Amino acid sequence: MLKSRILRCNGYNRMMRKANEADIAQLVDIEQVTQQDPWSYDIFVHCLATGCHCWVMEENNQIIGFILISLASPDEAHILNLGVRPAYQGKGVGRTLLEYILLEVKQHKMRMIYLEVRRSNEKALNLYRKLGFVEISERKNYYAMDHGREDALVMAKELI
Repeated sequence: MLKSRILRCNGYNRMMRKANEADIAQLVDIEQVTQQDPWSYDIFVHCLATGCHCWVMEENNQIIGFILISLASPDEAHILNLGVRPAYQGKGVGRTLLEYILLEVKQHKMRMIYLEVRRSNEKALNLYRKLGFVEISERKNYYAMDHGREDALVMAKELI
């Protein structure tokens, strides 16, 4: 498991560290302002309690972004959630979180990493493609929306 450390992100020193239960309120705050169907406090508690790995990026002791993964099998990881405060979007935070987690799963000898993304989330799709993720399938009506449902694209990246 990677240790906490200071990372240089877009000209700023930012702390990356493993999340803990005391961080959940800030994770929920980020969810509420970035997701159409945000996770609840209890979902984050459950994920941390059942062995999911969550890393946070901090600036001035405030969490500005997070990434949450599960090690789905001995050689596969799954990105479950990624969130960045709106004021920090487009400033390399999401990319740094993804690059950091890709390093972690490689150290665990993972062969593949997967994620789902809303078909309409062009910014995220572009970032994932730049980092080598490719679309492998689609999940119809996967995401809830204010009015109806939205398809998810399933993406994967080979790590070996």
